[in-house]
Amino acid sequence: MIEWQLPRYGRGPYDEVPPVLERVLRSPSSDEEAWQKLWHLLATEGLAVSAASYAALPYLRDIARAGETTAVDRALDLAGAIMAGVHQDHGADDLIRTLAPVIAELKQMVSRRLNDNDLSTATAMALFRAHLAFAGASVWSLAEYDFEDGFYGVGCPHCHLSVTIAIGVYGRYSAYRDWDQGDIRRRSLQQADPSDLDGLAAWMHETARDLGISQLAEGITWLFGRAECPECASTFVIGDQYAAENEPHHSTDGPVPAGGW
Repeated sequence: MIEWQLPRYGRGPYDEVPPVLERVLRSPSSDEEAWQKLWHLLATEGLAVSAASYAALPYLRDIARAGETTAVDRALDLAGAIMAGVHQDHGADDLIRTLAPVIAELKQMVSRRLNDNDLSTATAMALFRAHLAFAGASVWSLAEYDFEDGFYGVGCPHCHLSVTIAIGVYGRYSAYRDWDQGDIRRRSLQQADPSDLDGLAAWMHETARDLGISQLAEGITWLFGRAECPECASTFVIGDQYAAENEPHHSTDGPVPAGGW
């Protein structure tokens, strides 16, 4: 029986987690139902987390240490989803601080797995998101990367107009979205040169390219390109503005995940 002792911070599936986690630990590669239940308890809809979610990280680390590929990928995927919620109001900041070595090890495991050449596109995307979560970029870990039919809403940082950004088969443009007329006053986006990207954007592009996900790599060059506001004609970097508006609020004391790309 696993040792499971947690302070009763607010909400949390404290009593439900241990038996499900026991099932996963017994059969980490084959008990799909147990994994689904664990996801529901620890990262509901991939978004909601609690103190119990972070208390489970050492067990997910142990599964990932065992080295069986299916179980490793499942454990790292779920751990990443949990870390993407680190800034939520879960009340577990002190617990997370004590888990700093575990979190750092999980991030290293994600980085190593991203360098393997046997990844499916789905697994590669899950690890891509997990790495961003462990590095503290929750907004990009949770972002949609639909560059076939992608739309992003941002406010112009200069005049504050609500601007629609299209990146996909309908075009690559900024516009004002009218209720009756659709996207009007369209302006073409300016694609970023990959060599001009730096920091997080450069890591995202280079990793997508190395993973062979060409649509993601190209989409990122548009996402971190420049848009023109259809109202005031000022320009801004789309990704910077999107992140500024969508980065999750920090929890009370703000524990910091393992940083760096």
